[in-house]
Amino acid sequence: MSWGSTRNLRLLLNTSNFRQAATIAFICLLVALMSMVFSNHLLEIVMRSHVRDMILTDIRSQQLHGRLTEARNVAAALTYRQPFELRKDRHSIVFDSADQPLYGDARLMPRDNCPAPCASNWRHAELRDSRGRTMEILGLVVPLSDGGQYFSAYDLRPMLERTRIIPLLASASLLIILLSIMLISLPFSIRNLSRINRIRDALGRYASGDHSAMVPHDRQGDEFDQLGNEINQGLHRINRLMDEVQNITSHIAHELRTPLTRLQGRLWNVAEMVDGAARDELQRAIQDGERIQNLFRAVMRIAEVETGRCAHQFEPIHARQLLEDIREYYLPLAEERACELVIQTADDCQLYGDRALLFQALANLIDNALKYGPTGKPITLAIHNLHGWSRISVSDQGNGIPHPLNDKAIERFQRLDTSGDTPGNGLGLTLTKAIADLHGGELTLEDNQPGLRAILRIRALQRD
Repeated sequence: MSWGSTRNLRLLLNTSNFRQAATIAFICLLVALMSMVFSNHLLEIVMRSHVRDMILTDIRSQQLHGRLTEARNVAAALTYRQPFELRKDRHSIVFDSADQPLYGDARLMPRDNCPAPCASNWRHAELRDSRGRTMEILGLVVPLSDGGQYFSAYDLRPMLERTRIIPLLASASLLIILLSIMLISLPFSIRNLSRINRIRDALGRYASGDHSAMVPHDRQGDEFDQLGNEINQGLHRINRLMDEVQNITSHIAHELRTPLTRLQGRLWNVAEMVDGAARDELQRAIQDGERIQNLFRAVMRIAEVETGRCAHQFEPIHARQLLEDIREYYLPLAEERACELVIQTADDCQLYGDRALLFQALANLIDNALKYGPTGKPITLAIHNLHGWSRISVSDQGNGIPHPLNDKAIERFQRLDTSGDTPGNGLGLTLTKAIADLHGGELTLEDNQPGLRAILRIRALQRD
């Protein structure tokens, strides 16, 4: 069985519909087993009571006809009646006054289970006959007038074996019914699982950027259709709010971009007209304006990636070629800091995602490594595929980040270096995380011992 079939079977068995049916079947099975044990015990009690009644009826009938007098007369009567006895489980034994057997198998007379004198004439014990077969004897000892004894008994084992068939048949029938219930529940489980998969597929496509994805449903359907309708209404509201946010931010961007550009142009013109300290102040104002524009563009870019509204196209990407391109792009800055950019990946390694977005994510990670890593230490760029995931990592040998602050470093506008000596706005890792989320993956930070290792994990290219 393939991994996909095993996974589908596991999902099917984990559906609430099948688990409910299995739970009901299990409870009914326990009840059936308890009922079988109880009914079997009850039948044994009823059977023993019935045998006692038969023995008492037989003895009273013989006493009524005056047959239970002397031992030899009783033995003769039993010998005469033996050819006409139809029940093989009935046993009669006659002893004389000297306790010698005159009729029947004396070994079937229980003697050792009753301390002398016995408080009751009833005898009940398991014995073996002349053939070695185990017998459960239940009988009554009747004293005779000449000092002899008459023992009338039945073997309960054949009777109990016949009565035990009843609860066994009932339990087997109930077991078949329970298995039928579970088999009947399978089609319903398969249908519900398929409907859940359609909901998950629609939500997955929506999360990947397809905001036209909706859950198929029937307005007059059951609870799954009602859930689908509620999900669709929620997605419609999200789309409307996102459109409003996009319109507002686009309007703000349009309204701010032109005044900021004009402001920078006028500052440049004024800076050309003056010298000395005034010119330096104007240039610093121009740089602040550029930082504001860069910050605004970064926030807009993060919003586009997080909402999936940025242009993106997933396709197979040659991993080594991507790393070669990013190394070539950052090579001048790396040489300026005497940092070697080391590439570690297999020649046939491939990624699956948007090349421009992954390039931007790697650029953010390398930019951080160059800014915070030590001069003259190598920076390692690595891509490996393992267990259906692609692991893209950038490792430096700097001071790293304390482990409790790893999650905080990824948050928006969070800068652990607050000295102001290093340029930045605290959005690089946030944008990288948004790109990882868009690819169905995650961004994590680990200790490189020494330094920091930033890992971008996305789904690998699935090969047929």
